[in-house]
Amino acid sequence: MNASNGEVSEASAKAGSSKTAQDRERYDWERLEFAVRALVEQQEGLRNVCDSLRGELGGRDDKIRLLEAQLLEANQLRQDTAKRIDELISQLDQLDEQLAGLEPAASG
Repeated sequence: MNASNGEVSEASAKAGSSKTAQDRERYDWERLEFAVRALVEQQEGLRNVCDSLRGELGGRDDKIRLLEAQLLEANQLRQDTAKRIDELISQLDQLDEQLAGLEPAASG
């Protein structure tokens, strides 16, 4: 009886260790599946953030182009205004010279 009891105990120990190995394998697969799902969710979240940032960047690029065009226009207006002011100053100088030339004749 001892021999058969020993054989039963050994057989049930092997069955128990086999079940434990299966449990460990199932646990490992569940952990792996959980980790993969978490990574997929994280990747999807990062993709959404990336898409959002690309959209913002595109909007900023458009705004920069608009501001650069406005800057060019403002610079052109400034140059035109400076040229007009120079012309007016030149006309004032000519008028001063004409007046200076008339004063001695008027007093003589």
